[in-house]
Amino acid sequence: MSTPAFAAHGCPLLDDATLGALLAGAAARRAAPVRLVGPGLHDLAARLIADGVPVEASVPHRRDVRALRRAVRRAGGNVPPVDVGQVDIDLPLPAASAPVMVCRLDPKTFAFPRHTVRELGRALAPGGVVVVLPGERSSWPAGLVDAWAASAGLAPPDQRETGGALPFAGAVYQAHD
Repeated sequence: MSTPAFAAHGCPLLDDATLGALLAGAAARRAAPVRLVGPGLHDLAARLIADGVPVEASVPHRRDVRALRRAVRRAGGNVPPVDVGQVDIDLPLPAASAPVMVCRLDPKTFAFPRHTVRELGRALAPGGVVVVLPGERSSWPAGLVDAWAASAGLAPPDQRETGGALPFAGAVYQAHD
């Protein structure tokens, strides 16, 4: 998901192994499920469920539910609770309710990405962790997404340089306590 250029600029790599370990650890520490928000996260859901990590999902379309069910069944797991509906403007989550979240910031689904990042910050529990992944067609500069996150009360959990003009390749943020 990230390239070596991002590591050179102080941004941690978000490869599959790192992402899985991060989410499993965060969910275990908070004894809570990982909340997946948006489309295209069915393979991640299947991997997490196969590793014994509880998952919940909010997806925009029924086809996303079908893809999620197929992926989870192939992995031999039970289908998690899934909300289907509008996730494009306001997220269907109460404030400060989700301790661990993942969102694929795809412009096809989230027409107002700055607002979506603000909504992630609103729904994230104090001290919670959110992983924001790039969508298929996202071309925002990493520094812009970092600025959106900062305005939503989110910060990287470790010291790193902001992404600057590099293309956004995913980031981990933490809510302030």
